[in-house]
Amino acid sequence: MKYFRLLNTKNKLLLSVAVLLIITSTTVLVEYLNHNFQNSIKLHRQQQLSQQLSLVRANLESELNANIFLADSLATIITVNPQSGPQEWEKLAETLFLKASSIRNIAIAPNNIVNFVYPLAGNEAVIGLDYRTLPEQFLTVELARQRQEIFIAGPLALIQGGNAVIARMPVFTNPPLNTQYWGTCSVVVDIDKLFTLAGVTALASQGKLAIRGKNGAGDQGDVFYGEQEIFEQAFATETIRLLSGSWVLALAEAPGSILPENQWFTIIVRLIGYTIGSLLLLVFVSLFYGFQLAQLNALQDPLTLLPNRRFTMQLLEKLVKSGSKFSILNLDVDNFKQVNDSYGHAVGDSLLQEVAKRLREPLRSYDTVCRLSGDEFLIVLPRVTRERDIESILNKLKGKFQETDFQTKGINLKIALSIGFASYPEDAQDLESLLHHADLAMYKQKEQHKMAKTKDHTQS
Repeated sequence: MKYFRLLNTKNKLLLSVAVLLIITSTTVLVEYLNHNFQNSIKLHRQQQLSQQLSLVRANLESELNANIFLADSLATIITVNPQSGPQEWEKLAETLFLKASSIRNIAIAPNNIVNFVYPLAGNEAVIGLDYRTLPEQFLTVELARQRQEIFIAGPLALIQGGNAVIARMPVFTNPPLNTQYWGTCSVVVDIDKLFTLAGVTALASQGKLAIRGKNGAGDQGDVFYGEQEIFEQAFATETIRLLSGSWVLALAEAPGSILPENQWFTIIVRLIGYTIGSLLLLVFVSLFYGFQLAQLNALQDPLTLLPNRRFTMQLLEKLVKSGSKFSILNLDVDNFKQVNDSYGHAVGDSLLQEVAKRLREPLRSYDTVCRLSGDEFLIVLPRVTRERDIESILNKLKGKFQETDFQTKGINLKIALSIGFASYPEDAQDLESLLHHADLAMYKQKEQHKMAKTKDHTQS
């Protein structure tokens, strides 16, 4: 804050804008890099998850179709030998179960009434079930009969509890005409086991997963795994081709799916970025202040902290070029050399500082007091040219120096000034002539002071 006060309004504004730009640029750049990195990580993660989703789709197709094809051989046996019974069916079902991975049970229903299920344990409630009494299940049995092909139903709620995917295999005794319907063979696939083996459960732990297409209806089917909204948020989808119809898989990002190592990277990027930005800001501000102080020192008198001759000339040239009216007061400290010789330069310097202080006090805020050299000062009075106004200012200045003596280190000194003034453009049309006019007036008054002092000594 100490150095900030040394800046003028324009430079303060310039510095504030520059600092704001650096802070904004640093923030935008750091957050842009971090955002790009997070997007890159997100895209990479999504690509990996998309590959896993594709693998899950292939696994589901393979696992589901393989189990259904195994069970289809039982339906073929019945087609060839419709007189076969539960004893033959059980032997074949037992063999099939040794090869199947996710079949829960197999049910055979002549005339759509279940009279055989394997394994029987845990499925006793199914025996005697007439599909016609269960509209949802009977609909899938009828669709398989009408289409004369395997129909993938469900997932459906089971009589014995739980949910499963059921492959309905219509049995006809007169292929290929298929006009004599015998009944149906149903393969019940354990959907939880199927999903675990295919990798659905594992993938669902890494993102939000949903499956739609109940009864093989694809995009038009109901969602039977996950939430409907996942299809709106999904970054990847896959279609599972079933023996009849299809399912659709959708995968979306889970909330808070950023990995811990990515969070650490974000912290590191921001820490490094904002540290570098802060250092750049510090360097810029230091250079700016250094430059301003160098300029200030080049235009300021180091002893009195008043503007120096260089500053004064620039100010006067600016006023002349702009055509402004103004006046200048050229001031010189009387007997200053004698003070230096008698009391030393330290006292002389203190005297000049006191003169600078007293010159500033009675002036307006936009008047300028300058130290030209040694004991010579100049006051610039903008918009003042009338002699009575100048005389009023001179009286105020004289009053400041007459009201108290200057005291330092036990030394008491009276301060007397010789002052000459000139007005632009009344007294001169150019800067050199104006300064010369005020200089002559000042020296004229100085001679008058000397003569008055000599006269006083002669009389005494």
